[in-house]
Amino acid sequence: MRPPTFCVWCATLGLALVAGCAPSLDWRELTVEGSGASALFPCRPENRVRQVNLAGMSVQMHLASCTAGGFNFALSHLDVGDPVRAEQALEQLQLITAANMGGTPTAIGPCNVPGMTPSPRARRLAVKGVRDDGSPVEAEAIYFSRGAVVYQATLVGGHLDKEAADTFFASLKTE
Repeated sequence: MRPPTFCVWCATLGLALVAGCAPSLDWRELTVEGSGASALFPCRPENRVRQVNLAGMSVQMHLASCTAGGFNFALSHLDVGDPVRAEQALEQLQLITAANMGGTPTAIGPCNVPGMTPSPRARRLAVKGVRDDGSPVEAEAIYFSRGAVVYQATLVGGHLDKEAADTFFASLKTE
């Protein structure tokens, strides 16, 4: 028979190993209200709406976002009323993201979200910038459209987790 302290040590080690294998983010698929899109989020997003000027018009931008594991996950959408304007809006959103972070966008590659409208402006970008307090910030974002609806999915943090970014972006789909 083994001494009780050895058994306690084994049990503690076993729990530590199981905890080490547990994912740090609790992913669940959510359909973003009114967006026609869904994604895996590691937290329950809050929904907001704000007016923005894009593609030569004032439109409502709907944003679903939450914070988990030190990262902000967001999916926004807006209807520009015309698929031709969607191309211009995609380009403007990419420039706005970089400007808001005080950085320069770097293309990671094209994106292929199930259900999206094919477009040369649909892409995945990375931006490194600086927060207002001087601390570094990184973002990755995917921009795509479906008809006249333009989408932006973004992951922002001090230093990005490639696995979290890949999981979030790979889960995107439109109806």
